[in-house]
Amino acid sequence: MRRLPTLVLALLALSAATACAQGPFALTGIGADVRSSDARIDGRGGWGLAESDTLIPVFHNLASLPGLKRTAVVLGGYGERVSSEDAAATRTVSRVRTPTMRAAIPFADGRLIVSAGFEGLRGTQFDTQRETIVLLPDPEDPLGPDVPYDAREFFVREGTQFQVPLGLSWRATSRVSLGASLNLVGGVMRERINLIFDEPATTDGTRYFLTSSETLEDELGGLSTTWSVLVDPLPALAVGATFTTAHHWDVNRSRVMQGIPGNATGSYRVELPAIWAAGAAVQLGPRWRFGAEYESQPFSQLSGREDWEAIMTDAWRLGVGFDRAEAYVRRAGRRNLPLRVGYSLRKWPYLVGGDEIMEHRVAAGTGFSFRDRSGHLDIALSHAWIGVAEKNGVTDRVWRLTVSLAGLEKWW
Repeated sequence: MRRLPTLVLALLALSAATACAQGPFALTGIGADVRSSDARIDGRGGWGLAESDTLIPVFHNLASLPGLKRTAVVLGGYGERVSSEDAAATRTVSRVRTPTMRAAIPFADGRLIVSAGFEGLRGTQFDTQRETIVLLPDPEDPLGPDVPYDAREFFVREGTQFQVPLGLSWRATSRVSLGASLNLVGGVMRERINLIFDEPATTDGTRYFLTSSETLEDELGGLSTTWSVLVDPLPALAVGATFTTAHHWDVNRSRVMQGIPGNATGSYRVELPAIWAAGAAVQLGPRWRFGAEYESQPFSQLSGREDWEAIMTDAWRLGVGFDRAEAYVRRAGRRNLPLRVGYSLRKWPYLVGGDEIMEHRVAAGTGFSFRDRSGHLDIALSHAWIGVAEKNGVTDRVWRLTVSLAGLEKWW
């Protein structure tokens, strides 16, 4: 029974060390932005609010769907290779994100569209280990000075937040379309922390190695709405915008600690700020367009988690790029292929080392249509620089390959 107080103190020391074990770009459970509409949008720098193409439907703005004459299904996802470098070491990891799935069905000769889907929002995937020293009471003299123990600490954070959007789109006039969606938000975030002590403790002549473990799991659910509009004020100009209302996550938390009977459970609520975005596209010639898009979310207004609030900051994203449309000239070969290039600048929603995290990304992409234009396959390759070692303590270099597939089917 004398072992229990020592184990409890070890678990408390383990919990207090959590912040030190976290990677700089996984500091909060809110995670990194993992949204991806499709490879066309990724390839031209992330803009697509002002696009409407009934042969390759875009769900980035639901107001772009009216005019669709066939049932549309779009699948998209991406894989990444990330190299992280800090003052101590460099490591490289590869990962594949949860794919996005969207479907739309036209009614009223394409003036009314019903849509649904599944989309990843944010995610974390991080694990690390380090050598550490923990001060614990001496088993031979519990009332005496604490004794240092060499230990190895293992930390894992993982999870994904997602949403299921149920949408409705309507063409109000020949130049104005509207859209709205109800977004069912959910997900699970999990942290696991283990301490393994390299030195044996001794009690009553019995030698044993201490091992402490804690698992913290947050299961979240919420509901938000998104409103959108697309306007064509001029033949060569299109403007689009979306607004997602402020909403909350209801979180059920469970904590499991080794050696202590029973699980601790509880609940809390996180209030998230609204998101708004606006973009435009300009026709530069028969095949070329230039587009830009800006998105903002004031995460400094987030509440409900005091450990997050102190480091949250306003997030935003700016994307610009060019898009050359596909052509169908006989024997023109690869000159018929679409071409997309773009650049995006993103400010992450929290601080690291007291400084903001900036992400720079350059991208390029292409694709091709299926026979009878019944679908489209697109790819995009991008490279990103995230963080500054002198400010944030680490820098990420990310290569991303995005693939999306759009299919059309007749609808009666």
